[in-house]
Amino acid sequence: MQENSLKLSVMKHSFPLHRKLFVSHFFTTLLVSSAIGFFIYLTAKESLMNQLRIRLASSAALISQEIDADTLRDIRQPGDVEKFSYQETLEQLRAMRRSVDDIAFLYIMRKAPSGEVVFVIDTDESEEQALPGQVYQAATPQLREGFLRRSADEEITRDRWGAFFSGYSPVMNGDGEFLVGIDMRADEVRSKLDEIQAAALWGIGIALLLSWGIATWMSRHFKRPIDALLGQIQAVSAGNLDQRIEMRRDDEMDSLLNAINDMTSDLKRARDDNLRLAESLDDTFAEKDV
Repeated sequence: MQENSLKLSVMKHSFPLHRKLFVSHFFTTLLVSSAIGFFIYLTAKESLMNQLRIRLASSAALISQEIDADTLRDIRQPGDVEKFSYQETLEQLRAMRRSVDDIAFLYIMRKAPSGEVVFVIDTDESEEQALPGQVYQAATPQLREGFLRRSADEEITRDRWGAFFSGYSPVMNGDGEFLVGIDMRADEVRSKLDEIQAAALWGIGIALLLSWGIATWMSRHFKRPIDALLGQIQAVSAGNLDQRIEMRRDDEMDSLLNAINDMTSDLKRARDDNLRLAESLDDTFAEKDV
C-alpha cells in the first residue's frame, strides 16, 4: 500500500501543474483549430466540385449551341466517318477541345430507341477513338439526364478510356436524341483538390505553431506566480517572515499574492508580539526572583 502511495506521489510530481496547463491548452487549441480547418477544407472541396460541375455543364451547353442536330442524323455506323458532315463536325469539336488545356475529350452521343447510348462523334485522336454507332456501356444517370438538360457527374467516373469528371448538354433541335459531352481527366480534378488540401495542411501547421505558442505562454503565465507562492510558503515554513512576493499580475492572481504577503506580515507581527510578550514575562519573573 505504501509502495502504491509512493508511486502515485512520484507520478503527480513528475507531471507538474504548468505542464498540465501546457498540455491542456495545446491540445484544446489544436483540436479547435484543426476542426475549423477541416470544416473549411470540406467546404472548399465541395465548393470546388460544384464549380467544376457548373463549368463543365455550361461549357457543354455552349458547345451544343454550335452543333446542328440535322447534320448528325445520318451518322449512325462506322462507315459514316467518310461523310463530310462527320469530318466537318469532328474537326470543329477537336478545335474546341484544343482551346482548353484541361479538357480531355469532347464527343456527341445519341440515345437509341432501345435506350442504349451510342457514340456519334468522338474527338479522341488515338486508336481508342469510338466510332459512330459504338455502344457506351458506362452511361451514368447524369449522362442520360444530359439528353434533356445540362448536367454533370456527381463524382469521378471510370470507363475504358480512363477516369473523368464530365458535363453534358442536349444538342439544340435534337429533340432529346443527341447530347454533347465534355470530359476532364481525373488527375486534373485531383490536382485542383490537392491545392486545397495543401492549403488546409498549411493551415493546420500554422494552427499547430499557434497552439504551441499559446500553450507555452499560458504555462509560463501561471508557472511564475505558482513558483513565487511556493517559494514564499517554503520561506515561511523555514521561519523567514521578511520575504515578500514582488510581482504584479494585473489579474485575479494579484489578490492571492497580496493575501499571501498580508498573511506573512500578520505572522511576522504575531511572532514579534509573542517575542515581546515572552521578553516581558521573562523580565517580570526575573524581578520576582530578585
